[in-house]
Amino acid sequence: MNRCGFAWPIFVVCLVLIGCGGGGMTSNNPGNGGGGGGGPVVEDCGSGTPTPASNQPVWAQWGANPQHTGQVNVSAQGLVQKLANIQYDPFVDQEKAESLGVLGDADLLVHEQAPITDGNDVYMVKKMGSYKSCSPAGAWSSGADCGPNTWNTMGWCEARYSWTGATLTQQWGFESDWKPVPNGQYNGVAGFSSPGLTGWEPVFHPALANSLLYVPGAGGTLWKVNKDTGAKVSQINPFAGMSGVVAANTYVTGPLTVDASGNIFYNAIQFADPSQGNVWQNDVVNAWLIEVAPDDTTRSVTYASLVPGAPKTGGSQRPGINIAPAIASDGTLYTASRAHLVGSESFLVSVNSQTLAANWAVGLPATIVDEASSSPTTLPDGSVVYGLLDSTDFGGGRTLHYDAQGDFLNSYSFGWDETPAVWTHDGTYSIVLKDNTQSGFFVTQLDSNLKVEWRFQNTTIDSDHPNGYEWCVNMAAIDSHGNVYVNSEDGNAYAIPQGNSGVFTTPLGKMFLDISLGAAYTPLSIGQDGKIYTQNNGHLIVVGN
Repeated sequence: MNRCGFAWPIFVVCLVLIGCGGGGMTSNNPGNGGGGGGGPVVEDCGSGTPTPASNQPVWAQWGANPQHTGQVNVSAQGLVQKLANIQYDPFVDQEKAESLGVLGDADLLVHEQAPITDGNDVYMVKKMGSYKSCSPAGAWSSGADCGPNTWNTMGWCEARYSWTGATLTQQWGFESDWKPVPNGQYNGVAGFSSPGLTGWEPVFHPALANSLLYVPGAGGTLWKVNKDTGAKVSQINPFAGMSGVVAANTYVTGPLTVDASGNIFYNAIQFADPSQGNVWQNDVVNAWLIEVAPDDTTRSVTYASLVPGAPKTGGSQRPGINIAPAIASDGTLYTASRAHLVGSESFLVSVNSQTLAANWAVGLPATIVDEASSSPTTLPDGSVVYGLLDSTDFGGGRTLHYDAQGDFLNSYSFGWDETPAVWTHDGTYSIVLKDNTQSGFFVTQLDSNLKVEWRFQNTTIDSDHPNGYEWCVNMAAIDSHGNVYVNSEDGNAYAIPQGNSGVFTTPLGKMFLDISLGAAYTPLSIGQDGKIYTQNNGHLIVVGN
């Protein structure tokens, strides 16, 4: 998917072209998913004869830890061979066909879960149900009842896999009742100037805490799951007894974040009644930051109360879709809020996680877009970075840096759909993020003042990608040596070493996974023994020595 430069007034029209993806999909067959159905129907989440679960979490949540630094104290293995290849999304051909029908490229616009690693185990989403293809493919962009407009016909399951020797075997599957927020019917408005998610499927993302697995559920709830057996322990409903909350219109809207004490924080939104029109054109009913304690007790605070001084012209304040709150080492929680109807009315919000009272909310000079998966990252000195979209430099947005009091410090010229990773070293830290620009595609490391330390450039060149391929990653992984692991739309996973300066092009390691694929930016993670858990084309692919 080629990026588009744009002037600010037409930014939304070009938005869908900004994601990770590209033309020249000759290695990618979109299949025959445009025929009004005909895809697989998956009725079983899968099961096995469970062995006891591990209880040594390494990558327990989005960004590995509450701060979202993406660094683990593990020496990663080399990118030498594929150790496992497991399909988790059987609908990719149909999903790509719908992108092909609108964009001209068979892109996979699904925000994927990061594989959750725990000792000998890994937890990963599995899709179930069915996918309703459009006829013709792409008709969903004109409001047809198919494709992304009916993605609630799919089901989301979380499966535990365990290593038995050299084999990764499923132990159990837990079927959640979670559904993504509606894509948004277009009501005859042409193309991507329409409100809504424009076909970008939101993320489903559990987390490990308190020797249990917590899984997003329907109606803004959470499921608590036994790791040994996959059995339900409890369903936690933070809205029990709360008047005015309609479960059918209420959604968990991003990954779960777990603090050092085992408390779970997440966002939920109650949309307007869909029978009254496009929920992206009618204001939301309410939106909450929710806390679940280890004993299942809950607390919540509305986003309206977190940002009391926000303008009312763009609708009520709510979290951006796919945002995972970040929690600093001192317990301060950071999230981001936007007006429902106008993403440029946006705020970075600091919250006391002990009381759920706002410390401050600072207006942001860029736009929170719901097609992204950017989340805040807290830094070792107590400051915070967060990436947003604007029209500067190829539409790549900016990463903004604020101190713990909400004062602006500095920024870097890329931020779209990125949760920056952090390498702590030598009494300081460095920030790692993708850096897709008009002049080339880089993974860039910045110092604590957001000055460039090095840039690794993608040099996979062909006739459709004369400047290389985009970095198709929204959360890098960093091992104990500072080696950076990322994936690219050229189909490769890369290991990038430290010890360089300026621009360089020689990686520590590189492995082709499956196909060159334009996709929503995707994460990867590291296991206890250093295996790399990455993904490509709806497959979990494990790489190591």
